[in-house]
Amino acid sequence: MEFYDVIGKRRTVREFSSQSVPEDKILKILEAGIEAPTYNHLREWDFIFINKESVRFNIIEAERIPDSYQMEELKKSFEGYDADAKEMYVDALSRQKRMILTAPEVLIVVYKPKTQIAESKSVYDLNCLASIWCCIENILLAMAEEDLFGVTYVPQDTDKLKTILGIPPELEIASIIPFGYKSDSARILKQKEITLHDKIHYNGW
Repeated sequence: MEFYDVIGKRRTVREFSSQSVPEDKILKILEAGIEAPTYNHLREWDFIFINKESVRFNIIEAERIPDSYQMEELKKSFEGYDADAKEMYVDALSRQKRMILTAPEVLIVVYKPKTQIAESKSVYDLNCLASIWCCIENILLAMAEEDLFGVTYVPQDTDKLKTILGIPPELEIASIIPFGYKSDSARILKQKEITLHDKIHYNGW
C-alpha cells in the first residue's frame, strides 16, 4: 500500500472480530515499531502481550474502569464458560473494559524513561516518552497496512500495573493497545475536520 494511503487508513477501533492475528503479522508490526527514531539510539523498549483472561481482569480492576456490573459476577461467568451469561456481561461492560477483555491481542508497550514521570520538570525530561510514541505510531501504521486496527489506552495507575505484570519499577508503561481485525459492527469515528493552512505559522505565532 502507498504510504499516504496507509496514513489515511489508520483509524481507532474498539470493537474486534474473534479472528486471531497471525504471529508473522505481529512480528512485522513490532519490527516497524522498533524502526522509529529513539532518544539516545538505544531503543530501550519492551513489548508485553496479555493472553490470559485472568491477567486482563486484573488490568481492568487496577484501572478502575467504571461500569454497573460487579467484577466478581463477571469473573464467575467467564470461569463457568456459560456462553449466554458471558455474552450478556461483556455486552454490558463499558467499551474500555470490553476491548481489553475481548480483543484478540492486548499489547503493553514499556520503555525506560530518562527521568521518572513524577520527577520530570521540563519537556526535555520527556524525550524518552516522545520517542516511544514514535514507536507506537509506527506500530499503528503497520497495523493499518495489515488490515488490523487498535486503540491506544494510556493507563491511569502505572504503578499498580507494573506490580501486576512484574515490570521493574525503573521502567514505565506508555500505553495499552488492544488490537485485531475490526468487527463488522465497529464504529469508526472521524476526527475533527481542520484546515491545514489555519494551523501553519511562520517565525512565530
